[in-house]
Amino acid sequence: MKKYGWFSLVWVFVFVLFLGVVLAREVKVLEIWDTYTEPNRQPVVEAAIEQFLQKYPDWQVKRTARPLEDMKTAVMAALAAGVGPDVVLVNNGEHMMGPMVRAQQIVNLDPYAEKYGWTEKLFSPSLWNRAKYTLDGKQFGEGSIWAVGLDAELVGVYYNKDLLAELGLSLFGSVAELEEIMDKVKGTGHTPLAVGVLDDWQFFHLYGALQHATLAHEMGADAAQEYLDDLVIRTKAERTWKESGNVEAAKRLQEWVKKGYLVDGFSALGGDDALQVFLAGDVAFFLQGSWYSSNIAQADFEAGFVLFPPFVKGGDIPPQIGGMATPLGISAHSPHPGMAAEYLDFLAASDRTVELQLNLRVLPARVPALLENIPENTLYYDLLVAWNEVNRVNRVGHYLDWTTPTMWDTLGEAGRNLLLLRSTPEELVEKVEADYRAFVAGRSSQ
Repeated sequence: MKKYGWFSLVWVFVFVLFLGVVLAREVKVLEIWDTYTEPNRQPVVEAAIEQFLQKYPDWQVKRTARPLEDMKTAVMAALAAGVGPDVVLVNNGEHMMGPMVRAQQIVNLDPYAEKYGWTEKLFSPSLWNRAKYTLDGKQFGEGSIWAVGLDAELVGVYYNKDLLAELGLSLFGSVAELEEIMDKVKGTGHTPLAVGVLDDWQFFHLYGALQHATLAHEMGADAAQEYLDDLVIRTKAERTWKESGNVEAAKRLQEWVKKGYLVDGFSALGGDDALQVFLAGDVAFFLQGSWYSSNIAQADFEAGFVLFPPFVKGGDIPPQIGGMATPLGISAHSPHPGMAAEYLDFLAASDRTVELQLNLRVLPARVPALLENIPENTLYYDLLVAWNEVNRVNRVGHYLDWTTPTMWDTLGEAGRNLLLLRSTPEELVEKVEADYRAFVAGRSSQ
């Protein structure tokens, strides 16, 4: 025992010293809070984490994923207390982003957008506006970038190729041609358009698509995009809903109702109900978002997807309703924002992400989307072509309920009354304008 006493003590000292160094070493953990649990997003997040850990094997990643409303509550409480994750949910507009910018709770991403080339590789400028606020947090849609989404969505027209071919009808190139086709479909005993306005957002998309096209016809397509940006995300006091295009779109939609273009019982159907009506195969068109594409791809008939058409044949592509996935930003309390930004780059812009997104049939943030390995004459090919085109012309339009915090309820009620022929187009615009003016007045008094 005595013979090895000093030798043993040396090893004990070395072990204790080593243990102290290990314990003293900073634990490198990147913490992420997101909502990306859907089957077409979860694999992308997992792959981004894997890429991060491959590059930084001495780091750990801790991820928490919850539904949107639950995560919003948790994020706002954590950041207000000066704690929370590095990468954090930052929902657009006044839902989260505006208050977070004003409270200096999130990081300005402009330097990272420049470093990684995000504005050159991802989305179009009109879509990036939805991730921007001025530095004082007072003006949405302008200024600096505060968050980035990993993919996108687009609203357009799904159509039943088999039914149109059976009826000897070709695809439309204008609103007038769309109406002619719906009239012919109705005359054969089939249903022109599936929609279910028991869910308010189905009306928002239907009216919004017609509104965007009508405004583009009256103002010019780029001017219509600017008007919609000012109205929906910038809340410009000098803008008004009392534009003739807004009234004319409502009038045309009422005419569709009177002519029987909408599926019978549309007021008692929800969005998923309308989808099932379309999938039954007796309906020509379904005006909805890219998130339905996986369901529609499984239909017993060949389906296609196109952008909502210009008002007149050969006209400029009007703004098309769309957006980015609920985006993520970086907490101002993060001790390593640079590492958080690198993770966001893996998530939104890496080759691996794009490869997965194409396999999962979603619209990638990176544009233009690659078409080389996507079979032509498929629904997903149609979606990517449409997505590339709307980004090329920089006309990603808006979900109208974003306009004010109360617009969902206001436009939803006004829309139901319009479609049920209980009110006039002018009354719809008056109600929406009153909501808008009240919100503008409230902002100016702050």
